[in-house]
Amino acid sequence: MQNRWSDQEVASHTCDLSLRAYTSRLIGLDPALVLHGGGNTSVKSSHTDRFGNTHDAIWVKASGYDLGQMWVEGFTGLKLAPLLELAELETLSDSDMVNEVNCARLNSAAAAPSIEAIVHALIPFKFVDHSHADAVLTLSNSVGGWELLNEAFGEDVLVLPYVKPGFDLARQFREALQQGLFADHDTIILEHHGVFTFADSAKASYDRMIAVVDQAEKFLSNRFGSLPAISAGEHDPEMIAKSRKAVCNAAGKAVVSLPADDIPADRLTILAKMARKGTLTPEHVIHNKPFPALFHNDPDAAVASFAAEYTAYFEKFGDDSMTMLAPFPHWAMFDSGHTRSFGPNLRRASVSRDVVNATLSAMRRAEIIGGWQGLKPEDLFALEYWELEQSKLKRQKPDAVLSGKIAVVSGAATGIGRACAETIRAKGAVVVGLDINPEISSVMNQPDFASFVVDLTDEAHVQNCLSEVVRRYGGIDMLVSNAGVFKTGDTVENMPDDVWDSTLGVNLTSHRKLVQHAIPFLRHGVDPSIVFVGSRNVQAPGAGAAAYSVSKAGLTQLMRVLALELAPEGILVNAIHPDAVFDTRLWDQETLQKSADRYGLTIDEYKTRNLLHAEVTSRDVGLAVAAFMDGTLSRTTGAQLPVDGGNDRVI
Repeated sequence: MQNRWSDQEVASHTCDLSLRAYTSRLIGLDPALVLHGGGNTSVKSSHTDRFGNTHDAIWVKASGYDLGQMWVEGFTGLKLAPLLELAELETLSDSDMVNEVNCARLNSAAAAPSIEAIVHALIPFKFVDHSHADAVLTLSNSVGGWELLNEAFGEDVLVLPYVKPGFDLARQFREALQQGLFADHDTIILEHHGVFTFADSAKASYDRMIAVVDQAEKFLSNRFGSLPAISAGEHDPEMIAKSRKAVCNAAGKAVVSLPADDIPADRLTILAKMARKGTLTPEHVIHNKPFPALFHNDPDAAVASFAAEYTAYFEKFGDDSMTMLAPFPHWAMFDSGHTRSFGPNLRRASVSRDVVNATLSAMRRAEIIGGWQGLKPEDLFALEYWELEQSKLKRQKPDAVLSGKIAVVSGAATGIGRACAETIRAKGAVVVGLDINPEISSVMNQPDFASFVVDLTDEAHVQNCLSEVVRRYGGIDMLVSNAGVFKTGDTVENMPDDVWDSTLGVNLTSHRKLVQHAIPFLRHGVDPSIVFVGSRNVQAPGAGAAAYSVSKAGLTQLMRVLALELAPEGILVNAIHPDAVFDTRLWDQETLQKSADRYGLTIDEYKTRNLLHAEVTSRDVGLAVAAFMDGTLSRTTGAQLPVDGGNDRVI
């Protein structure tokens, strides 16, 4: 366990809260300590109000903030005295606790503080750190965990049995405080939950956290050895797409699916049983539900089995006042040894994936130790359907219109292709661009905006890229077939064969090959759609552009045939025909000036020489493409949509 403390960096933090934010980030940056919003921290200080009165106060991590990205604004200041009074109560409902804690805020507009605010207030030290350290939880959740924790730490650490977070945990800490246990310990481990360290200096509390977790990691390594590396080989992309579609159907919306760590295929049955005996830490049930799905040859049957099991779990522990969450799995084990996460967007799928990886590592170690014993199902249910956690879900913003969907855009490095990619991404989709131009690697290099440098006339490479898209994200829902070249000036009489052949090779044949290899994935997509980028030249060709015009006309005919062939499978196929889109690299200033001069126009007049006298931009084309994919034109297939400002020859 790496200690990230830096005296040089600390020198720039001149107040308690700034220092608190710094050490919080140190904890949050290590996924072995916390994952995605897990854990919390606090600092006690004083606050002078508007009337000059000074109060003892505590700043606690605000609910929903991530320790790895914590700055001072991520903490909510509270008067300390009301929290300590609340801790003296014998009973307090969750909703009343939230209300009372919010009433203690120094700023009424501040974010809701962590549900552990009273717990932090009770601990009689200035700095308090709380993590969900993997190594400690591995020991805690293994068979004989209580004994293992005491063997690993001896009397240096106070180990407390699991109770539900919130007021129940505050009461447990109050009793420990009354018994004088804080005087003898600077670390508390909560069974199945995590680690608390505390001190009157930020460094001492942080150092203690690192030392405790390091001790647990070394104990595991020395006592039980290291885990062997595993590789389950490549996962069949068509099976991935089928599995994702089954989950999407159960969820009632599109989901992203990410690859998680492999497991030994011969240990699948054992690990699957272990995964039904509790999550690594209680909050993980919010991210990943209480257990995974098990996928074999029939994904639909696997998801149906999961839904039945989850429904039975809800009916056993729920009541009429509750509404069951959508019964779809957030992660799955495959009999091939692969595992995958599922989430309504890339961020939440990533959270689930990281939780899966931490869980599998802990469970594989626990199998060596002797078995897994996490929280009981009723305790997990109490957390999953806890009113405080449910209220967090209700506060989440609605998903974007294309959230959970995966799009592939060819010719995406610049111009129309890039505009299409950016527009679809802005509507929530994960977008992968394909282009022979290596510049695409610098403009599409984010987790939700990725790219491959590929010659689209290289069929094998294209096929491999599409398969990799599916392995990375779970499937393909949308395809924008845009790649093209434009070579002008040659009449049919004077055109070299290589100009004709290369133009048709890129503008027509490569599209056919791209679609051919995308169809096996699109048929398992959500609201699948293909849009071809054609040209005004299809309806109104010009002299000296035979290869371009013929290739785009052929592309349009290909679209029409595909619309007929794919309609029975629910795949929409349409085309757009842009004209005079000048904000692309095809049109530099010199080319624009020559073209304008040919018509005796200024450049601005030339750009707007359509019926609407409006310039057509790449973004206009991107919006038109998106309309075929975002539900706007969900009952349209085989259509040709002009994006040209109105062209009298076309009309």
